[in-house]
Amino acid sequence: MKYAVLAPALLALLSLAACGAEEPDSPSASSSASGSDHSSKETFNPCDGLDIAPVEKALGAQLRVEKGTSAAPRCALLPEDSGGTAYELNYLPFNGTLAEAWKTMDVQSGDVTQPEIKGADDARMVKQQGVSSYAITGFVQNGTLIQSFNSVDLEPYDGDAIDRAAEVLLEQLSANAP
Repeated sequence: MKYAVLAPALLALLSLAACGAEEPDSPSASSSASGSDHSSKETFNPCDGLDIAPVEKALGAQLRVEKGTSAAPRCALLPEDSGGTAYELNYLPFNGTLAEAWKTMDVQSGDVTQPEIKGADDARMVKQQGVSSYAITGFVQNGTLIQSFNSVDLEPYDGDAIDRAAEVLLEQLSANAP
């Protein structure tokens, strides 16, 4: 129930997104003729090259990166210590703007902000403090790429640290965007 209000918004924007959801390159004529595809393009994963040290510093806690496998890619930042803040990251190639996508979402509650993120075309954060939890969903757009994350922490939590870490994570995602 932590994301009961944010779920419709996330579903609207990310229903087709998943780490590894990029359209595969079509084989070239030469590779088709030879019967093999020698393309070396790897599927984008927001965790690849992501510098989490600034996020850890802002959060005041150690995180570990979980990238899944090539068959089941994933991008998560998980707390080293049990009970800490966890982040699930995703992305969506989108030919419109984040503002256009935002209009399709039904964000009925939560504190929505538009942080200024260096290098980004647009960004949004939705913060929600529950009875015993604190959640932030963040979005950052660079060109036709919208990256997002969901984060949650249960009591006891440091809301100010989670806020700082969320903004730093948006900065890192923007800096790491292809």
